[in-house]
Amino acid sequence: MGQTTIGWTSTALPDGTVLPGYTHNEWIGCLKVSPACASCYAEFSTPTRVLRAKGLEVWGPAKTTARHRTSEANRRKPFQWDRAAKAEGVRRRVFCSSLSDVFEDHPMLDAWRADLWRAIEACDGLDWQLLTKRPENIMRMVPAHWHAAWPKHVWVGTTVEDQQRAEERIPHLRRVPAVVRFLSVEPQMEHVDLAPWLFVDGEDD
Repeated sequence: MGQTTIGWTSTALPDGTVLPGYTHNEWIGCLKVSPACASCYAEFSTPTRVLRAKGLEVWGPAKTTARHRTSEANRRKPFQWDRAAKAEGVRRRVFCSSLSDVFEDHPMLDAWRADLWRAIEACDGLDWQLLTKRPENIMRMVPAHWHAAWPKHVWVGTTVEDQQRAEERIPHLRRVPAVVRFLSVEPQMEHVDLAPWLFVDGEDD
């Protein structure tokens, strides 16, 4: 977990230089909730394989599987990236929870998520990209004060791999007062018509 080649986390400078972004995980593990999860890369990633080699399974329901919290050293990395970004005067992007879902409803995650919110608020020299398949949980899981003053450096997106998920999830995403809201249409499993949400009430969303 660190620098990544994922294109949408990179930052393009005026001179054409492209700076890579980062991935960051406060914990590992999740529960599959939709067709896009069928071939989840995170379930078979190197960190997951390491955990399984130790006899730890973190992919499945809360009743039968725990989630694994990453090391404190790993959780401190965003503070290093934030200091460097501020020193350079260039904003960098962080794809948060590439090996989990920030908004999963699992009893182990409430305290860990609270720590993550504090880190995100402190590291405001970074643009945090939160991608979820559970947008219905966003508003009740973020800090209450974000409802009135959403941090400008916190972006929120949802996965819409097919038309059903687009129709279910986009309305929830639209209720989030983030400055940047985005969609991930991958893996795209069929034609997805996004036209109903491109212009709503005369506004370009």
